Amino acid sequence: MSEDRPDTTSETEPDRGTDRARPSRNQLYKTLWRWHFYAGLLVTPLLVLLAVTGAIYLFKPAYEDWVYKDLRTVHAAQSAKPVALAEQVDAVRRANPDATIQSVTPPSDRAHSTMVTLAADGGGPWAPTMSVYVNPYDGKVLGSVDNSKTFMQTVRNLHGKLLSGTVGDRLTELAASWAAILTFTGLYLWWRTRPRRGRTGRRGLRRWHATVGAAVSVFLLLLIATGLPWTGVWGQQLQKVITATKQGTPSPEEYKVSSKVPTTADHLTSNPDTSVPWAAEKVQVPTSQSADGHQGHEGHEGYAGHMGQGGSGAAPGSLSIEQAVSIAHRERVPGIFTVTLPQGPRGVYTISGKSEADPAKQRTLFLDQYSGKVLASYGWPQYGLLSKLVEEGIALHQGERFGLPNLLVALGTCLAVIGMAVSGVVMWWRRRPTGKGLGAPRRAQDARVTRGVALIMLILGVAMPLAGISMLLVLTLDWLVIRRIAPLRRFLG
Repeated sequence: MSEDRPDTTSETEPDRGTDRARPSRNQLYKTLWRWHFYAGLLVTPLLVLLAVTGAIYLFKPAYEDWVYKDLRTVHAAQSAKPVALAEQVDAVRRANPDATIQSVTPPSDRAHSTMVTLAADGGGPWAPTMSVYVNPYDGKVLGSVDNSKTFMQTVRNLHGKLLSGTVGDRLTELAASWAAILTFTGLYLWWRTRPRRGRTGRRGLRRWHATVGAAVSVFLLLLIATGLPWTGVWGQQLQKVITATKQGTPSPEEYKVSSKVPTTADHLTSNPDTSVPWAAEKVQVPTSQSADGHQGHEGHEGYAGHMGQGGSGAAPGSLSIEQAVSIAHRERVPGIFTVTLPQGPRGVYTISGKSEADPAKQRTLFLDQYSGKVLASYGWPQYGLLSKLVEEGIALHQGERFGLPNLLVALGTCLAVIGMAVSGVVMWWRRRPTGKGLGAPRRAQDARVTRGVALIMLILGVAMPLAGISMLLVLTLDWLVIRRIAPLRRFLG
């Protein structure tokens, strides 16, 4: 929400009489405008990219149902009966003999196929898996999709990591954090000026920019807050807080957890579509007991290379996948769920039921692969307050919590961000001083105002660590370099 006129004109500042009466307030306006200007200048390209990719990703379910319609849907007579899931898994195994089967997603109704997820080597950093679709009525493989190479996975990787792994993740978090600062400072600038006049030209553009920014500010802050849990620094710190406060996470003492290699649920699969809900990602995965009551181990007789009744890396004597699905129905896991198969004799069946439309219906079960005993059940009643807020936020962020209205609001916010970014650049381009510098608002001269703004920025920096670190770097650069070099100081204002 940057301004469109030099700060030497009366158009950009509050009323002159008000300025003389309250000079400190005017200095605060100039200081926050300066922060707003430079924040917008630095992160506008990334914000546009995040808004464009976010808007596209809102349509992922509809897009993929359309593109992969021939794989995801089947036509069968009403009298047709599905073949056993284990047989469907075996068909996938025969077609992909060297692959490791990770999970099975049973069809949601008679019109849909079974999805079997394979671990694939050489895939992308977020979804190195292969989805194989099977006709549940004849057991024939319909085809497969490399999840690391789909259009929507590329969009997601751009949106979350800029196609550059950890570095991209940090840049995305930095841009989101500064977007929040842009919103707060922009709201203050709008409140001070509240432009009502001017429908064309510079005044009209400024009025549109400020009014739209104020109108969508709540939704934009909500999108930022609900997106941060996915980021590397902020998200990991939030997970640590949730874990440390034990907000509903089952205690390892409540069930058997491998003391040798404790595993959290987020390591069961790298495909976000078949993973456990965010709130269950750091739940420690329990271990199965062998048929004789002892904990399974790699030396289990006859294990090496055995498929097991489950059709994966399960050990001999394990339950069939039909039995695991039957237990999921008995435990009333709602909606569409995914069964992650045991990997090894100590592994467990993991039943993950996710619902973006209603997070309260989420459920994660861990089943002993031999006895079918529910070793742990984790869902909405066990979620702590923070976990519930995050899950609700994820559903809102993806535009699914309240159906079409939610999607339209999220889409409208993304389009507004793009519009404000473009209008901000146009306003700066029109008001830039030719050959006299960048055209940034001048520094405030009131030391008290400077200290007050610094305190506000410090609070925001603590809440958003990457933004705080970048602030310190900018201030250090300003103090040690920019202020000491006259041409640079004049250029940057």
